[in-house]
Amino acid sequence: MLLCFSMKIFAGKDDPCFVKVGDKVYAGKDLKIGTIYTKLYLDDGTMTKFRNNEITAYRHHDKMFMLLPVICEHNDTLCMAMMQYINTKAGFSVYKYCCPDNGDLFFVYKDNKFYRRINSAIAKEELANYDIVVR
Repeated sequence: MLLCFSMKIFAGKDDPCFVKVGDKVYAGKDLKIGTIYTKLYLDDGTMTKFRNNEITAYRHHDKMFMLLPVICEHNDTLCMAMMQYINTKAGFSVYKYCCPDNGDLFFVYKDNKFYRRINSAIAKEELANYDIVVR
């Protein structure tokens, strides 16, 4: 979960977009996400292309996404997927996973370790317990 810590460093940066591949972070002004490649447009007008399967995190203006494990009801890891970072309060970080079969799922991490999974039907009430508002 070092990735979570490293993303906080870039949260205040002026560039509205970044892509993290391995240990390197590339900042730019705009991001276009395609089926196979993601294109990051830099300040000088140039473009850098990244394979989507190599990206571990990215921010596109006001939304940040991180590659995290999708954990089922039995605490088994099903796969890895990009999840939208929602908020952090009192040591609890919340990420949203858009699940095509079950609607949105929310994953709560406490001190960068998986804590629990919450489905969208009860998310508003449950996440209020962690002082996090979901709209």
